[in-house]
Amino acid sequence: MQKIVAKVNLGAIADNARYFRKLTGARLCAVVKADAYGHGAEAVACALEGIADMFAVALSDEGKALRTAACGKPVLVLTPPADYAEAEALVEGGFIASVPDLWRAKLLAEAAERKGKEVAVHLQANTGMNRYGTNLPGLGRICRFLKGHPLVRAEGVYSHLYSHSREESERQRRLFVRAGEVCEEYYPGLCKHLSATYGALLGGEFSFDMVRIGLGLYGYLPEGSAFRPPLKKAMKVYARTIQSRRYSRGGAGYGEPPAPLCRGEKMTVLRAGYADGFFRSAANVGTGEANGTLSPLCMDACVVRGGTRPGGIVPVMTDADKAAADAGTISYEILCAVTRRAEFVYEYE
Repeated sequence: MQKIVAKVNLGAIADNARYFRKLTGARLCAVVKADAYGHGAEAVACALEGIADMFAVALSDEGKALRTAACGKPVLVLTPPADYAEAEALVEGGFIASVPDLWRAKLLAEAAERKGKEVAVHLQANTGMNRYGTNLPGLGRICRFLKGHPLVRAEGVYSHLYSHSREESERQRRLFVRAGEVCEEYYPGLCKHLSATYGALLGGEFSFDMVRIGLGLYGYLPEGSAFRPPLKKAMKVYARTIQSRRYSRGGAGYGEPPAPLCRGEKMTVLRAGYADGFFRSAANVGTGEANGTLSPLCMDACVVRGGTRPGGIVPVMTDADKAAADAGTISYEILCAVTRRAEFVYEYE
């Protein structure tokens, strides 16, 4: 096999999940969107079956792929339906739908009535991110409408912190408390959740009934997080060596190498390129590994300094934070990208 090899420690992910449950004392919604941030959603869901209370995905198609692995646990679809067909898919799939406004509430009610099937929803409150959700006055109107539709069951209300400023997060928390009070008038006891990984680290007052942990499950923290909990990085990515040679003249892949090469210097070709999800910038593959690349990546290969036996594997991503710093991005993007066409090897240590 010449695919990139992603070695994923499911035991580390389970330990990270237990850490957040103990830290917050709240229910755990495990966020496994984008193929569990590149770690493999089905395998991650199976590993968390006895730990997570709920799973969250971005798209209903992701929910369909997760249905068996979720083992009957509820699946929240974070992106609101854009049209009737998507609303119908949410109803048919038995997923929890997100409701950001009255129009989406009506769309889901119509789909539920036509299908003759109940649908659960979580209301989305806008507390400052201005992505999805309605402002406080609109929440009451949505609740009043849904009360008249017995096939639509409002089970929760949630929002999302947009800033890593403690002051701004506190302001959002206060707004969310008010949003919860509005919804509680119509639906007593509904599940309230505000915090993802960053918010879960801010203290118990941010945990509410449930926390949605994504990046933290996989051993990483959002930029700006001051608290550094003992999380375990769950994935390392390797590439196969294809050819080793000594430099004679010319380039190193496409173009000239960034630094002069000495005649006779050892070079190795790795089977890793931008089609595999690595960025084309020279620093991206081999961050802290194999002395870095000698030129921008090709689609399916790259050239690195040093000699390595053909057929072996070498690490090309062991720390997404370091890779992100070199590539000028964030760890989320690295993790979601580098297993695009990988072979997964799962361990449980």
